[in-house]
Amino acid sequence: MTLRPFVALVGLCAAAACAPIVTHGPRAERGLQVTATAGLPQELCDTTCAVDLVPQIGFGARVGRPAEGGRMGYSVGGTFSASLFASEADVYLQAPTAPDWAAGGGVLLSPMHVMPYVQLGRMGEDGSGWYTTQGFAWLAQRTDLSLSEGSGDLVKPRYWAPTVAYRFTHRGGATHLYVSGAFGSTNPLSPARTENGPVRTVFAGIAVERQVRTPVQLGPPPAPPVPAPPSPVTP
Repeated sequence: MTLRPFVALVGLCAAAACAPIVTHGPRAERGLQVTATAGLPQELCDTTCAVDLVPQIGFGARVGRPAEGGRMGYSVGGTFSASLFASEADVYLQAPTAPDWAAGGGVLLSPMHVMPYVQLGRMGEDGSGWYTTQGFAWLAQRTDLSLSEGSGDLVKPRYWAPTVAYRFTHRGGATHLYVSGAFGSTNPLSPARTENGPVRTVFAGIAVERQVRTPVQLGPPPAPPVPAPPSPVTP
């Protein structure tokens, strides 16, 4: 097995803007998980997009608790990105819902981007199922690539980030297969420029999570139920 494709992906992410990607489903997982994610981009602009975007490539960890008993669930974690300054924190709250549905909202925070998002999905008892993530991303300023070479105009990309994904569980963890998008424009920072550049890119990728530790129950186990006394026998 060669490492060249992986090295090429890391180099691409380091040179371009890493698009924020939510790497978990709508149901928060209990305990500690380690994660890894990668993907590939495809631009849809007619000529040149205003910014080169690649999906997040990196490794991370998160800890959480699912919503249960009418209580909110939560997930807190982060991803160490191949593009160092695109490393991000992820804070998510899961709302109490029906057992086979999960929903919530959170935010990705990084020196290079901010993306609030909401999630909704139909999940099976084992945690497998389809879900969607809907976010809106604001990226840090960068040079507009849609202009002629050497113009050097700075812009701030902003875009809608829809995602559809499928999560399936396996021994020791789960895998997410996703298709995501970035549809928006760039906000020019130069007073002499008024037009916005296009941002239209789709991504296909994978996120893998592995369970490391689940909380240990403290104290003695619950006592078994006491059987009801037999009914008195009447002559």
